[in-house]
Amino acid sequence: MRSPAAGDIREDPLRHRTCKGSKNALTSQSICTKIPRVSIHYIGGCFGMGKKTKNYRRLLGVPALASMLLGGALPAYALNDNGMFEEAATTTAALNRLKAVVEEAKKLQLNDYPAEYAAQVKHALSKVSNLTPNSPVFNIDQTRLQLRVAIDTLTIDLQKATISDIQAMVKSGKLSYEKLFQMYFSRIDLYNTHTVQLNAVSSLNPNALKLAAAADAAVKADPSKAAGMFGIPVLIKDNIGTDDADGMPTTAGSIALANNFVADDSYVAAQLKKSGAIILGKTNLSEFANFITRGMKNGYSTLNGQVLNPYLPGVLDVSGSSSGSGSAGAAALSAITIGTETSGSILSPSMRNSLVGLKPTVGLVSRSGIIPLAHSQDTAGPMGRNVADVASLLTAIQGYDASDIPINMGVDNEIVVDESYLAPRMEDYTAYLKKDGLKGKVLGVYSIPNQETQPDLYKAFTEVIKTLQAQGASIVYGANGAGMSSELPAAPASKVLYYDFKQDIEHYLSSQKNPIVASDKQTVIKSLQDVIDYNKKNLSVLKYGQSILEESVAYDMTPGSADYASYEKDRAADIAYSRKNGINYLLDKYKLDALIGLNGATTGIAAKAGYPSITLPASYRTAEGSNGEPVNLQITGDAFTEEQLIQMGYAFEQATHARIAPGMAVKTRLKQLLDDAAANGVSGDAYDAAAAAYSSNFATQKEVDEAGNALYLKLYQSWWAGFLHI
Repeated sequence: MRSPAAGDIREDPLRHRTCKGSKNALTSQSICTKIPRVSIHYIGGCFGMGKKTKNYRRLLGVPALASMLLGGALPAYALNDNGMFEEAATTTAALNRLKAVVEEAKKLQLNDYPAEYAAQVKHALSKVSNLTPNSPVFNIDQTRLQLRVAIDTLTIDLQKATISDIQAMVKSGKLSYEKLFQMYFSRIDLYNTHTVQLNAVSSLNPNALKLAAAADAAVKADPSKAAGMFGIPVLIKDNIGTDDADGMPTTAGSIALANNFVADDSYVAAQLKKSGAIILGKTNLSEFANFITRGMKNGYSTLNGQVLNPYLPGVLDVSGSSSGSGSAGAAALSAITIGTETSGSILSPSMRNSLVGLKPTVGLVSRSGIIPLAHSQDTAGPMGRNVADVASLLTAIQGYDASDIPINMGVDNEIVVDESYLAPRMEDYTAYLKKDGLKGKVLGVYSIPNQETQPDLYKAFTEVIKTLQAQGASIVYGANGAGMSSELPAAPASKVLYYDFKQDIEHYLSSQKNPIVASDKQTVIKSLQDVIDYNKKNLSVLKYGQSILEESVAYDMTPGSADYASYEKDRAADIAYSRKNGINYLLDKYKLDALIGLNGATTGIAAKAGYPSITLPASYRTAEGSNGEPVNLQITGDAFTEEQLIQMGYAFEQATHARIAPGMAVKTRLKQLLDDAAANGVSGDAYDAAAAAYSSNFATQKEVDEAGNALYLKLYQSWWAGFLHI
């Protein structure tokens, strides 16, 4: 577990946490100013937590979930009246909660389950023996959650299960939606708030359990309802509006929008509900969709702090702006997540978190009710652990809404994407999950990794090409065997995002039916200038500033103004570059079905064009210093060719099964042991195994702990021998 050193000031004091300390004037919540460093000690064969630490818990939605807990019993993921994960008032209370889960584990016949999952339960039980009456409540709760999640995995492995797998279990009576939501609550509490503290989830739906119970009743009456997105939990990005009755604000990570409880569902939220899906909660994001300032870390918001990448928390970039959706998706904190993209904000965090991400054609999914960045390029889209889930979710959320800002497509921007145009282009994308989906496809290589400077990426690229060809695709290179991007003109300098943002955000803020109240619970926000002024009053917590907001507000977007004329000129240049002289030029010249590249190769040009792309796990980097970063294949097509992208993506996925779930292990103590061993000249198998566990992004907590235990015994065996002779 990460904790600041004693005396450190936390970087995100406006986050809703409970701990002893001064009150925050902006939120009326206690803030953490000093948190003692946690030391981890070897105890009884496992690692236990040492010095007492405070549980600085996340506020995860209001009103309370407690009223929905059946029978008055508090389950393992209990939440208090403020919608926060509940910490027991005393050590005794925490141990009693733990005891209930231990008793459940004792009744299990672990030999009846796959050895991999049974071993995780046994390991979690071994940690229980390390606890004492002096153990901090936070550590007891964490141990309980680890055991709870291990037991849940005996029922269903949420990292591996598809939405179809979940529905099959529900239909057979082996799983209920309510139990499924309980499982996700436990995972969120464990990984978002405890252990690796991903900080990916910003709020939870206080109606989730009630809705899950209603879905169970519906399936009991008609088992055929357990299909598609019905009853499936979805985490959505915290710029996607949900009806105020859902109890979740729509904040974009901004302190100025902290209490933005909107009157109506966004189109995406309404479509989810129409499909029967249940919004589990909202995900943290890069503030204002990464359009507040320059130099801000990806995944950071002033209101909710820093999102971490579950593959290597605090080291690997989580990417922006749908960072929380990427992190939560990779950690299986929900069945699937939704992000939004203007230029890379679905594709990039999907790649960084080894997910399947699909950025739809702009206009396929209505943006109404989403806090905007730039209507010329904005879209929402699915981020999942497999192509089938992405296809299911896209099928549910697609559609036209007349209240959305009009969208034009066509090589010369001549086509108006209205309801009559869109209706025949909507699909049931699950019909395109075909293992032979690459057969006969012609794919153009957009860019090639540099063999000398990035040999591991180049090798990954060659393996991807071999797979595509083995699945029946023809691969076409550009002139002289180069990537086709070298044949295109340079992207024009453009201020479209700034011009769009000024007019779009002003319209959003001024048109809300409910007042937008800032984090002080008093200031009402009606304009971009109001946001800027409120932030200026709280510069002490605005860590990275607001340079982009301040630049954008100065533009005059009145039709006929000089800025508006520049906007129209820049947008026309973007469209010509990306469509007629870009993607469509290459598709037509080489008779291609799509363009391919690694790690976001086509992101920028596809964003300007408004064209769809899918990104798919392909491998993981092996070069020294790369930290095992995920490598994804990206496929980009013409407007409204999502069915082809899904078809090709599914075929590639089924041929490779490349994705590996993150281990999400805390390795602090293991690193200390490795450092001690190196300093004392210890080597051999135990050291090598510990080093391998430390460097692997896939090592589980069990594997890390066992490697640490073995190295500990190796390192201190001579000391223990002397001690035993005293």
